[in-house]
Amino acid sequence: MNEFLVSVADVILRDPTTGNALMHGKANISSAFTLTMASADVRAGINNALLYSYYHTRELTVKVEAATISETILALNVGATVSTGAVNVLETDCIVLTSGSGVITGTPVGDVSVILPNGNITTVTPSVKNIYVPTGANQLITAIYTTSKAADQIVVATTTPPSIVDLTLVAEIRASSQSSVTKYMQINIPRFQVTGGYALSLAANGVSTESLEGKALASTATDCTSGDYFAKVSFIPVTDSTSYSSIAAIPSSITFPAASGSATSQLSVLGIKGGLYSNTVITSDCSFTVTGSYPGIGVTAAGLVSVAGSQIAVGYYWLVNSIYASGSLTDYTRVNVS
Repeated sequence: MNEFLVSVADVILRDPTTGNALMHGKANISSAFTLTMASADVRAGINNALLYSYYHTRELTVKVEAATISETILALNVGATVSTGAVNVLETDCIVLTSGSGVITGTPVGDVSVILPNGNITTVTPSVKNIYVPTGANQLITAIYTTSKAADQIVVATTTPPSIVDLTLVAEIRASSQSSVTKYMQINIPRFQVTGGYALSLAANGVSTESLEGKALASTATDCTSGDYFAKVSFIPVTDSTSYSSIAAIPSSITFPAASGSATSQLSVLGIKGGLYSNTVITSDCSFTVTGSYPGIGVTAAGLVSVAGSQIAVGYYWLVNSIYASGSLTDYTRVNVS
């Protein structure tokens, strides 16, 4: 079955330390996930043959372009928070002066600049919200002044670096045989360094867009077997469509001493797909039975095999049957009493 990634991805941004959500972008125009590596070639001998290629400097970059405007995008690019409170903002009013007097909308902080119809500009000192312009009697004027309003504000500092966030892209995968979504591809970058490049284009005949670009930083491994990593890519089925070619019960044989009284051994079952797929532990998805009637031998629903050595004869038996998905796949574990 052919599958296709056919649309743009949603973006979820979280605080990398607390895990708290910062933004959920669902109105994206484009989203790009790019993985690159550099290489150094080692050549020698006749015709300068290629002996070895050393690959290095792996980089993972992401670019997301959004159709909507959000304070968060600018704040992340400048490494700032969005502060809310009283700030000084510029206000413009269009009013008609009656006998030179008029009332503006806001309370000015300082003087008011008045633009007259003939283009002349004069400055007046207001009385609260009242202004008086002797040369503007009965004229339509524009008043420009500073006033205080409650607003969101972002300070673009000169030295603050861009933010580092936890970024997740979620995209839909659809099958050629059906129009519905079969899987969700989820790309998680625990440490995403925003590059700080920000451009806001204003046009009369279109919608302005914002973009978020950055690079993945290395995240430290939490165990001693896996190395540092940039991202983890998960393919999440809409329904439980996991398909294994076979299963393997581990261990394949268990040996109990006959004179030991009672003893136990835990089974673990692996689901095997083959190819590039790693094996998956599916013990909790399996059921277990003892084939035949052997007094003193049993197995729990969790795969714990038990034996009372004094109750059975010495020998080998195919005794424990591991069953996955209602009998679709089975494997056996041989129990030996020595």
